Amino acid sequence: MTHSKIRPIQLDDLDSVTEIEQYSFPNPWDQSIFFQLALSGGRFPVDDDTVVIMDVMGKRGSVSGYVVWEEYGEDKHGHILNLAVHSSHRNKGYGQKMLSHSLSSMKSSKIESCELEVRESNHWAKHLYENAGMTAVDRRVGYYESEDAIIYALTFD
Repeated sequence: MTHSKIRPIQLDDLDSVTEIEQYSFPNPWDQSIFFQLALSGGRFPVDDDTVVIMDVMGKRGSVSGYVVWEEYGEDKHGHILNLAVHSSHRNKGYGQKMLSHSLSSMKSSKIESCELEVRESNHWAKHLYENAGMTAVDRRVGYYESEDAIIYALTFD
């Protein structure tokens, strides 16, 4: 993917993002969430302290993956909400690049720690997070209806 880059979501990306979301998750997010993020240029202010950020990897209108995270300014804490790669682009390092990108962005924003939830059965994602230095710190029973979530955390140096 030499011509693709990581950039904020745009309206032209909605169909690609929605397709990836629907094939990646048993309970996909509604397209309206991505629409709002695209309308806001990939940075949606929730309130004076919290912003939701969405970046995609790919060319305009052709997305191979995306990452969505929150940054809480006062708490100096980040939370990765969603990370997905199109099935035809998996096992090529794109997930790692997007994860690294989001973590670097948080550090640049003076965020001190980050966490996320992952399905207990999602061994690929757990491996990705562990390779990035994240540690499993907790479990949320039934978080995904019939499946537990493993909570991963990372404190930035």
